[in-house]
Amino acid sequence: MALPFNFALHAAQAFPDAEIHLLSAVGEDVGPVFAARLDAAGIRHDLVRVVNTPSLGVRLDDKGERSFYDYDPGGLLDWEISESQRQTIETADLVVLTRFHGIAPLLQRLVRVPARGPRVVDFADISGTPMVDVDRVLADRDLADVCIFGISRREYALRDRLHTLSGDHGGPFVITLADEGAVAHWHGETYQHSAFRVAEVVDTSGAGDCFAAHFLSQWCVPKRLDEALGAGCLAASRIIGRRGAS
Repeated sequence: MALPFNFALHAAQAFPDAEIHLLSAVGEDVGPVFAARLDAAGIRHDLVRVVNTPSLGVRLDDKGERSFYDYDPGGLLDWEISESQRQTIETADLVVLTRFHGIAPLLQRLVRVPARGPRVVDFADISGTPMVDVDRVLADRDLADVCIFGISRREYALRDRLHTLSGDHGGPFVITLADEGAVAHWHGETYQHSAFRVAEVVDTSGAGDCFAAHFLSQWCVPKRLDEALGAGCLAASRIIGRRGAS
């Protein structure tokens, strides 16, 4: 599997018998740090060195809820995949990519590389997206076999729009809804799983990555959305009770 960094760490736990690969581009200054962390987790990696490492600011409020700011793609937009990286994608049983607006051109290049298994695109947190911009933000949805989104639970208009768009998509649309759990739309059916109760929310950073990794670990084999949603919600409930994204 080709996964972003935090996905890879969670996937190593969610897929204990799988061979996890991380393909990315990092700066010379932190490349060895990333490599050491991945080695310790048993994750294979193929990291192209670029001038600047991508970065994303994270704020936590007093309730442990996180918000993002100042995304910097670093050298990602200059990254052209190597032949070894291409071979990893082509032979992968599952390819997972994250879609940020700032690196949309990179996603469009990577998602078109032939792969043996399905492609999953995590659109991350799209809360607050104006309705007039939804189609632009989701422009790459037809390049994915599975689409995952995070939104605030009270964004009913956005939820309805995703439900409508799912009707024209061949694979599932999976939507995480914070403390309301998660829903999925597939083949005209809607599946839902409530969030698990947590004694104290400490840090919601990484909850989406954790959910996605454990959701996919169950969806890949039996393709039962109800069981997969439950696995994702349970894993997410455990990580938000401690500090740290992984």
